[in-house]
Amino acid sequence: MNPTTPNTEPKPSTQRRKSVAGSSLKIVLTGLLLAVAIEGPVLAQTIKAVDDGSVLKAIILFGRHSIRSATSDTNSLDHCSANPFPDFVGVPVGYLTSRGQQAAGLLGSYFHNYLLHEGLLTGDASSDLARSYFRANTIERSYMTAAKFGAGLIPGANIPVHTYYPPPPNAYPATTNADPVIDPLLAGVATVAVDPVRALAEVQGVFGSGTNLSSAYSGELSLISKLLYPPGTQPLYPGISPTNGALPGSFDPTTVPITLTISAPLTNGGPPYYTGNVIAMGGLASVVTAADPFVMQYADGFTNNDVGWGQLTLDALSQQTRINTLQIEIAMRQPYLARVQSSSAASHILRTMIQAISGTNLAGAFGDTNTQIHVIISSDYYVAGLAGLLGAHWLLPGYQPDFCPPGGTLVFELRQVRATGQYLVRVFYTAQTFDQLRNLTPLTLAEPPATMQLLIPGGSNSPTNLDVKFTTFSNLLNVAIGLEYVQPFDQETPPGVLD
Repeated sequence: MNPTTPNTEPKPSTQRRKSVAGSSLKIVLTGLLLAVAIEGPVLAQTIKAVDDGSVLKAIILFGRHSIRSATSDTNSLDHCSANPFPDFVGVPVGYLTSRGQQAAGLLGSYFHNYLLHEGLLTGDASSDLARSYFRANTIERSYMTAAKFGAGLIPGANIPVHTYYPPPPNAYPATTNADPVIDPLLAGVATVAVDPVRALAEVQGVFGSGTNLSSAYSGELSLISKLLYPPGTQPLYPGISPTNGALPGSFDPTTVPITLTISAPLTNGGPPYYTGNVIAMGGLASVVTAADPFVMQYADGFTNNDVGWGQLTLDALSQQTRINTLQIEIAMRQPYLARVQSSSAASHILRTMIQAISGTNLAGAFGDTNTQIHVIISSDYYVAGLAGLLGAHWLLPGYQPDFCPPGGTLVFELRQVRATGQYLVRVFYTAQTFDQLRNLTPLTLAEPPATMQLLIPGGSNSPTNLDVKFTTFSNLLNVAIGLEYVQPFDQETPPGVLD
């Protein structure tokens, strides 16, 4: 079936609108207070030694795609290094690799075991498929991850992935068929066109103009520079980005000044920005582009001599990802940008929970009243933006704070307390470790991926229990979400299915 998208998306209305939960519009705050997450006593997706008295009613996984090839071709990457970048042989730029497909399947198999134990899956493929919903944005690595994760989650099923595909499989930003839930700016249902200065002011209120970031992250920049240009080598044009046709080894991106400004609007006739593109970051963007392949090389099983040309220990590999996290923190996690860019995803997650509780089909929810398992796959930007809106943070073994590794996912569990009937929400971050990805380690309930329950600021009154009452969770999200940045639910056109 060929999915379709409206040619013209409705613009946000200026009239008063109801909250996500259907109550009157609440006073809008610019965001929730940020707080560092602590590990709670509840282990995610593991068999508990003692029954905690709750029943899992629905689960929403909002995750990143698995292992992909570099998002720039090797000819472009070679312009910023003394040595040629090893190629992801046979894999187009930005596509999921074969091992990425396998890693996604392994994570799906793990959740299969967990959800069988929790009673959301039965082991019958037809029955389980009827209670599951899979969705991805329009990039190959996302919808392929959703399909392979689903194949592990429901063995033997042909997984229907809901997506607004096509444009061309890896075109980004795609000017048509953008998902209004995942990328509301590009879909035209949200805009910062009238207030980009506010976005920049908030970013500069945290990071300044950007010039001090080079010294604050000097360790990471030095590490990356020495990888690109080992002792005895140097770029031909220090600090100058090459023009087309420049020779390999033309410039060192770590020497390009980091400046935080408003991005130039897109000139393709579409909306002025896409999600994550509002703030221009000068040299930081070039550094991330050059360093990004190292993580994927390691995760994809490249030989030690090929991962960062044999110069990276696992600890150093982890350290240099702080540059990735910095870029995403600037682009997605600040209060105004998180609100504009992630309100749509948050509203759909909340309405999906309301749908599960009420037993009534709701526009603006994932799946329908039969659906208990919801798998939504996109990229690290969107995962981090949603976490920023919630004020959630994590730290998993071997990773830097808030890093989104390949396949990492925010997990929302809607549970009901048997004794009282009360609903509660548990939020986790779950991801395979670097070595679980690299070794394609089978995951079991006894040998799970890395995971931690997340603190939702304002959500729990207990110092030892991070569970959040659903009513509290709903209230928090209704304050955090800006419905002016969400397409009216009754005007949504659901995505088609790509099998």
